[in-house]
Amino acid sequence: MGLLDLFGSKKKKEEEEELLRQQEENAKKEEALEELKAKHAEQGWPSPDRLNPVRVAGVEDDILEDPLTPERKEEVGQMLYEEDLSPESIRFLSVQELLFLLTAQERLNKVAPIPGFEANHRKIYNEILGRVRDAKMLYVLYDQLTGYPFIDHGYINIYSSQEYAENAAKVFEKQYRRLLARPCKADNEAESAKDRRSFFDYLYYLGIENFIVDNGYYRAHFRRNEIVAAPGDWGNNTDTSPKNPQLVFSILDFLGEVRWPVKYEKRNEVLAAKELRMARAAQEAIYIVPMQHEGPVEVMPDGRFKFTKDTKIRFPEIKTKNEKHFLPVCTDGLEYTKMFGRSEFKGAVFTFPDILKFVGEKDGIIINPAGQKIMIPRDRMLVLQMAAQQAAIDNQKGKKKPAKKLSETEQAIQSALNGKGIAAKDEDVKLPENESIVELDDDAPMTEFAPEE
Repeated sequence: MGLLDLFGSKKKKEEEEELLRQQEENAKKEEALEELKAKHAEQGWPSPDRLNPVRVAGVEDDILEDPLTPERKEEVGQMLYEEDLSPESIRFLSVQELLFLLTAQERLNKVAPIPGFEANHRKIYNEILGRVRDAKMLYVLYDQLTGYPFIDHGYINIYSSQEYAENAAKVFEKQYRRLLARPCKADNEAESAKDRRSFFDYLYYLGIENFIVDNGYYRAHFRRNEIVAAPGDWGNNTDTSPKNPQLVFSILDFLGEVRWPVKYEKRNEVLAAKELRMARAAQEAIYIVPMQHEGPVEVMPDGRFKFTKDTKIRFPEIKTKNEKHFLPVCTDGLEYTKMFGRSEFKGAVFTFPDILKFVGEKDGIIINPAGQKIMIPRDRMLVLQMAAQQAAIDNQKGKKKPAKKLSETEQAIQSALNGKGIAAKDEDVKLPENESIVELDDDAPMTEFAPEE
């Protein structure tokens, strides 16, 4: 036997051994995969869940029709077992198929871990997120009692089709919600990049940071800032005007609750907690206030006005049906433009304590008069300001941590909503018994209601 034959025979033997090793390894993988599929098969493929945890007494739960057939679930579901899922392979799936795949992956991975779960989960998640980001039209549930996107347990509902949105609105109607499935352009299609704004930019001003895609069908939760950054995070942003997303969100969340014509066990506690959260945010906010002035005025870098004793100023006022007079203030430029964009008044930036000085003999302030129309009477403004001053003193003395009160309020709201306890009372804000911080013109009839325990 020659030298070449000797080396050739050795190489061939090594190749045969490697092939055998790979075959054995593949056989083990196949066996493990079959065992994994068998465990998952006991669980079964997921189906759509209820919209939310709310239950109405005497009304059967509504589960929307499954958009996928058993055969299609089986076909799409096999993609979960690919170790390295190809982005091209999921590109042609519908949004509901992608959401089904994501839901099945999350649920079955808890039953038995799926190889490559993290990387594949991110690929599916990013594909859905890209579909939402690149959509020309979004279908959003709006609350007809507030005129803004409907907030449900901190989320708004966005749908991939008008049909899905309308079907969901019908289910919410059984919970005595008056919702409208509204088509919303994904952006304003402005030619200039500087003027280009998306629906998710608008959500920032409303303080809405969380949304659900296709709630009631196969669904997923997303964050607004996964689509677009907040205005303050834009690299070339020069807009330093006030923006109060936390306040606007707390207003909308409170209005959605107080105008919901139902009765349930913890309603008063929930409303009190949400109202206090809103009031606290109102006291901490910086506003745009319409005004006219004569005489010297120094405009500070942040837009605030500094007057002298020779400056004469004038503010508009809003008169209500019951002959009360309120000073209008706005949370941001969008709300200011609605009523005062083309008026003779100019927007000036003021803090809550500044505005309290300007209220004078007026009955109080009205926040966003062309929007949410929240009225805070003058005496309530004084109470809020005194409470804030006392809290500041206590913080300086080390009695309290600055952010603790807000988290307690949030916990009280969640506790009351879940039916697990009474919302904690706020020890800093003292009001006459049975009196509210804000004024509303609502007098809607109430419906007996039973949330899920």
